[in-house]
Amino acid sequence: MQLKESIYFHSPIFIQNILTTIYGRVLYQERYGAAYHARFEELKRKERQLIDPEQEQLSRLNQFLLFCQTYSPYYKELFETNRIELPLAQLSELKQIPLLDKETLRTRNAEVHATIDAPILGKTGGTTGKSIQVHYTKEDMQIRMAHLDYFKWTHGIEQGMRRASFTGQHLASEHQRSPVYWRTNKAINQMLFSIKNISPRTIPAYIEQLNRFNPVSMDGLPSGMIEVARYAKKHGIVCTFRPKAIFPTAEMMTRDERSLVEEVFHAPIFDQYASSEGAPIVAECPYGKKHLHYEMGIIEVETDGQILVTSFDTHGTPLVRYRVGDRMTLSHETCRCGHGGPIIASIDGRGRSYIQLKNGHRIFEGELAGIVRAFPNCIERVQYIQENTEEVVLLYVPDDRCFKIEHEKQLYFVLKRLFDGQMDVLLKSVPEIPKEISGKTLLIKQLIPENERAN
Repeated sequence: MQLKESIYFHSPIFIQNILTTIYGRVLYQERYGAAYHARFEELKRKERQLIDPEQEQLSRLNQFLLFCQTYSPYYKELFETNRIELPLAQLSELKQIPLLDKETLRTRNAEVHATIDAPILGKTGGTTGKSIQVHYTKEDMQIRMAHLDYFKWTHGIEQGMRRASFTGQHLASEHQRSPVYWRTNKAINQMLFSIKNISPRTIPAYIEQLNRFNPVSMDGLPSGMIEVARYAKKHGIVCTFRPKAIFPTAEMMTRDERSLVEEVFHAPIFDQYASSEGAPIVAECPYGKKHLHYEMGIIEVETDGQILVTSFDTHGTPLVRYRVGDRMTLSHETCRCGHGGPIIASIDGRGRSYIQLKNGHRIFEGELAGIVRAFPNCIERVQYIQENTEEVVLLYVPDDRCFKIEHEKQLYFVLKRLFDGQMDVLLKSVPEIPKEISGKTLLIKQLIPENERAN
C-alpha cells in the first residue's frame, strides 16, 4: 500500500473527507483553466451559429497531424514510410494513414509519446484487458472537461450543483465499523459513493444518505445505481431526492435497467461515451440522439463495427486511427437539436459481465478492467474465470521484457482486497488468452449457471 493510501485509510472519516476535498481541489486546478473556459464558451456560442462540421474537422485534423509529425517519433517515421503529405485536402484522405492497434501502442508506447510536457497520466484496462498508459497535457484534459460539462449543461446541470458520483474506488477502510461508504469532495460539491460496499445489508444506508444529500445530478458506474434501485423497488423504499439528470459512465445498461433507474430515482438518463485513452466524446442530446463532439476528433467505423478514433486532444500520446476495441453503429438520421456532429445509433462495446462474491455482491466489468492499470505496460492481457463462488482464476499474459515477480505479488494483493477476502485467487501466467468460438477474447468468463447466482 502506498504511503498516501496508508495515511488515508488509517485516518478517521472526517479527516478522510478533508483529504478527499484537498485532492478534489488539486484536480479542479488541473482541469479548469484557460483552455477549459475558452472551449466551454465556444461550444455555447456555436449553438447560435451555422457551422460546417466537416470543414472544421479537416482544419483541426491537419493541425493535429502536423503536430504528430513534428513531435512524435512514431508518427514522423510512419508518415515518412507511407509518404503521407500534409495538409490533407479532404477527410477521406485520412484512410491513407495506417491504423494504430492496442498492441502497437503498448509495445511502442515511448515512441508514440510526443516530446512535450504532458504531465497527466491516464491508464486503461479496457474491456479487452490490455494494460496501456497514455499521457495528456493540461490543455487536453481541460478541453475534455469542457465538453463533458457542456454535455451536462445542455441538460440543465451547471458546475457547483450537488453531484452524487458512484465510483469504483475504495473509500472505506476494511476495518471501518460505521456504515459510512461515501466521502465528500467540497471542492466541487460532490459526494462520492463507493460501489465496492454495496450489498443488501448496506443499501438502506446508501438510500438514506442520498435522500439527505438530495443531489441535483448523478453520475458514475451504473452497476451501483442499478443495485440500489433494484433493492429500493423490491422493498418498497421511496427515494425522496429528485435529480434533474443521471449520467452513467463506462458500462452498458439494458433498456429494462435504464427504465428501472429512471423510475426509482425520478430522473432521465443521458448516456455518454469516452474511452480512457482519450477517444472523442459521444453524448446524448435532449432528444435522445447520441452525437459525436466533432471538435474533438473523428470516428471511423470498420466493416465489423469496430471503431478507429483520431482524437485531436491527445497531444501527450497522440492517437491517429486508433482501434480502441469498442464497436459502434452509425446513423444517417438528422436531429432537431441542431448539433452538427454525426449521430451514433448504438454503442456496442461496453459490457456488464461480473464476478459474484459469496455474500451476493457483484464486481462488474468496469471495476475489473481497471486492475491492470496499476501495472504500466507489463501485462499484455488478462481474463477472469469464475466457476463457483469459492475461487476466481486470473489468466494473465506477462510482457517478459518488463514483468517482474513482484508484479504478480502486487496483482494478488490487489485482487484479494477487491474481492474482500471472500474468494481464493489463482493466478496463471499464460502465453495467450484463448479466444471464443466467435473470435472474441473476453475479459470475464462467468461460468456459474444463471439460476445458481444470487439475485
